[in-house]
Amino acid sequence: MSRRLMVLPLVALIAVVAGIGLLLGGRAVTTTETQAIERMAALYLDEAGTGAARSDCAARPAMSDELWLVVTCGRYEYFVDPYGRLAHRNRPGPAS
Repeated sequence: MSRRLMVLPLVALIAVVAGIGLLLGGRAVTTTETQAIERMAALYLDEAGTGAARSDCAARPAMSDELWLVVTCGRYEYFVDPYGRLAHRNRPGPAS
């Protein structure tokens, strides 16, 4: 077996890993705060129902290293990761 054929799978693996890295890095760089806040505001409007307004939402930087933003909409809180995805949410529930 030639040396080129032995190295080919390694080269293919490196190319795939590099492509995945570029894809994830591109998502992190191109997601803006406005897009993340708008996404969480739309989620809030779906969850809260009647009486909810987009203007109920505001955002602040997250204190955790694993999170980017905390979007607060009324009594709802949405924790956003660095890729602009919902990491966790706090919703009002019945008092215990």
